[in-house]
Amino acid sequence: MVEFRILRAVRRVHRKLTTLDFRRADFGLFRDLLGRIPWDKAPEGRGAQDSWLIFKGRLLQAQEQCIPTKRKSGKNTQRPAWMNKELLGKVKQKKEAYRGWKQGQVAWEEYRETVRAARDQVRKAKALIEISLARDDKDNKKSFYRYVSDKRRTRENVGPLQNETGDLVTQDMEKAEVLKDFFASVFTSKCLSHTAQAS
Repeated sequence: MVEFRILRAVRRVHRKLTTLDFRRADFGLFRDLLGRIPWDKAPEGRGAQDSWLIFKGRLLQAQEQCIPTKRKSGKNTQRPAWMNKELLGKVKQKKEAYRGWKQGQVAWEEYRETVRAARDQVRKAKALIEISLARDDKDNKKSFYRYVSDKRRTRENVGPLQNETGDLVTQDMEKAEVLKDFFASVFTSKCLSHTAQAS
């Protein structure tokens, strides 16, 4: 008989994603470390898989020594330009009020007032930042164009789709055909149902 216990800590773990910082990398040392390895003798008498593992291990060791890491910053981690400490507090209050309303601890009117106050402050902050960007666009063109490009950023790629036979489609023309067939079938079935009801 095997007896075991699973101990679980009840706390939230905030994951911090890191990425390689190539701007601060020492590529001279990296080249030197990889150049010292006797590549003709290291994989000698080994298969392809073992040789690859040796190469990968040495490469990762050199990478650890020469290329520092930094916290990953992306669209999800950066605050908008108009978000300040006061607005963060208001948004937090709104979330807490919503949670309280769902649990029956906060009245609907109180929750609605909190939401309206937060929404108004966010709108005012957005308007103020846009006015200041428009006013200072000649002196500070970089921030103006960065703000505009953030607004215009769209998702250009559509993921793989499944066609009628169940196969995954990855080519753009094939995806277009799948979408065209899908929408055509949806609209024709609706039209047929409407004509059937009308007659």
